Amino acid sequence: MRLGKAKNDSVLTSVLTRSQKSKKSGRFQRVGHGLFRFKKSGVLYGVFKQHGRTHWKSLGTDEIGLARQLLAKEIADTAKIAWRKSAGMTLRNLIALHQKNPMWLAASTLKIRSQLLNVFQSTWPHGLDMKVSEVKGIMLKLWLMERRQQRKMRASGVNNYIRMLQGLFKIAVEAEAILESPLQSVELLKEENPERLTPTWEQAQKIIQTVTGVTGKRILSAMLYLGLGQAELANLHGEHISFEKNEVMVRRQKTQKVFTIPIYPQAKPLLEELRANDLIAPNKAVFEQSDPREALTIACKKLGYPMFTPRSFRRAFIVRALELNIDPRVVAAWQGHRDATLVLRVYGHIIRRSHSDSMALLMN
Repeated sequence: MRLGKAKNDSVLTSVLTRSQKSKKSGRFQRVGHGLFRFKKSGVLYGVFKQHGRTHWKSLGTDEIGLARQLLAKEIADTAKIAWRKSAGMTLRNLIALHQKNPMWLAASTLKIRSQLLNVFQSTWPHGLDMKVSEVKGIMLKLWLMERRQQRKMRASGVNNYIRMLQGLFKIAVEAEAILESPLQSVELLKEENPERLTPTWEQAQKIIQTVTGVTGKRILSAMLYLGLGQAELANLHGEHISFEKNEVMVRRQKTQKVFTIPIYPQAKPLLEELRANDLIAPNKAVFEQSDPREALTIACKKLGYPMFTPRSFRRAFIVRALELNIDPRVVAAWQGHRDATLVLRVYGHIIRRSHSDSMALLMN
């Protein structure tokens, strides 16, 4: 297979340029049209010119036939880059574009990413006027390592920075400023499994009985019996609750996804009480804006329980549902998740234990 002149003025170069010859000719051996073998490892490199620039690209193979195919693809892919945009886009331009939120991130996610970007802007050692096309993966890896060492971050914290950078350079790819993200070789770190204190169903009910404030008691009850978080409850208005259809319409704060959950029998007395007190009305928030954390802390101290958080009441709902052998896919749907992946990852041990206990009863 002989590769001739490619489209978009992409030309294979069979000779090294004078400036490169002294540096590379001793390390590389020409083995074909536009193909050079790195003598030390045997890996083949493709060399071609496009728009007046000479490109060297490792093809990751030592087989000449496969290398020719990969080189042809590389030339075609490189031709897709808008070189004017590539030459003009700096990190400063890219960050400004990110702030316009072309990824349609949720407001809370965008806020967190912007905070991380502020750290990047103030600590990036190469300056924000650096061209995006000149940013290398090793530069980003070194920056991440320095952040981790200085802040003594856990894997989860480093992963937040990695996701921020992945999103940033994905914009550059979509803007045709670069062909591929320099983050391609950077993988998320394996995160430690945090200890999530979760009350038993009985403990959660006892805490609710002990809480003295009406508002805190109602919010914690709703989190436990409806399995919703504080942000979802804050978005809940009277028109979202339908006693006729026996369902509640919920908007997940993190993704802004709208989904419905049934009015579970355990939650019906709470909702009936709210309706009786005229708290379920159109265009009116069902729950007052209040943080039940202080009331929860006081109740936990009084009962001698661990310091549970309000979020743990939502987890208690999930644990109980799984212990009752409700399909994890159904539980995930009740939480507004697209699939059961997260539920299986976080609560898999409960599912296995519950399923094992159920199956053991059959061994009679």
